Amino acid sequence: MDVTIVMPSYKPERSVVGYVDELVSHGFDRIVVVDDGSGDTFSEIFDELRAKPSCIVLKHEGNRGKGMALKTGLSFVLEHQNGSLGVVTADSDGQHSVEDCVRMAKALLADADTVFIGSREFSFGKMPFRSWFGNRWSSVTFALVLGKWLPDTQTGLRAFPMSILPMLVSVAGERYEYEMGVLMKLVRGNVPVRPLSISTIYENGNACSHFNPLKDTIRINRLVLGDFVRFAGVSIMSFMLDQALAWGFATALTTMGFSMVGMIWASGFAARLISSVFNFTLNRSFVFRSGCDIGAAAWKYALLCVAVIVLSNVGVMALSFAGVPRGAAKFLCDVLLYFAGYGIQSNFIFRR
Repeated sequence: MDVTIVMPSYKPERSVVGYVDELVSHGFDRIVVVDDGSGDTFSEIFDELRAKPSCIVLKHEGNRGKGMALKTGLSFVLEHQNGSLGVVTADSDGQHSVEDCVRMAKALLADADTVFIGSREFSFGKMPFRSWFGNRWSSVTFALVLGKWLPDTQTGLRAFPMSILPMLVSVAGERYEYEMGVLMKLVRGNVPVRPLSISTIYENGNACSHFNPLKDTIRINRLVLGDFVRFAGVSIMSFMLDQALAWGFATALTTMGFSMVGMIWASGFAARLISSVFNFTLNRSFVFRSGCDIGAAAWKYALLCVAVIVLSNVGVMALSFAGVPRGAAKFLCDVLLYFAGYGIQSNFIFRR
């Protein structure tokens, strides 16, 4: 099978030796195991793996994290195994069956332009609660922020074409957040990502997992929600600036003798124009850190502002006619349009 297995490993169980033997028996003759600083206690296990003709063992002197171990393995494949048509990444803790690795490899060989990610069954009780909750939360936030639903964002069983490897080794991240960063970069790069159903396996309640529920969850959420948190902060500042400018302009225009109607229109328009320029500038340079053309982005941004106003009014009227109280209708429409606006700005207007 012209697909390489890359397996990060930190303090593995002895069962990993049998796992590698089973992979070989199913046709994998390129297996790269990365010892992520497991220490002398586990050297015998890695020596057994190193002695196998189909297995190459790379070593980190200290624990550098799963993300770094994956990048070490992927870089090795990129440099030394050009005959391989792609890579399947798998964990060494028994969560991924050999049969699923074979299915991932065959899917990759059948469609070399698509990234395949394993997707486990998330029926409540099929996995430990912390894993179930963490996966559901990350899938929801991923969908809200990036506009794409992936049922299992934290699976380590993935299949990548060789053409994607240079992108993968450039993704930032050292630990579990790296795998989320990979998905974000693939989606933002319009690379096809397709979930593939796999078995849900948790041996001993996932006791051998090295995932830190607090630290690693914070790292993952900081990565996924970082742009959105900055976006929300800039939105709040833009709103405050808009209100302050509108009040200031209204006061000045009143003293100049403007009529009530003229004062409201002129102060509101001037305040919104300045706050929109402020919002546009910070979104481009601080929130999304985009190098896009300013002129093209400005036109798109202006059209989005007009579309949001129109859709909000239409939505409020439609819901009001349906019997929804006007206040609740406006709140619902504005919240939905806020998330939609974020997605449009992230993926189209200020695309990286």
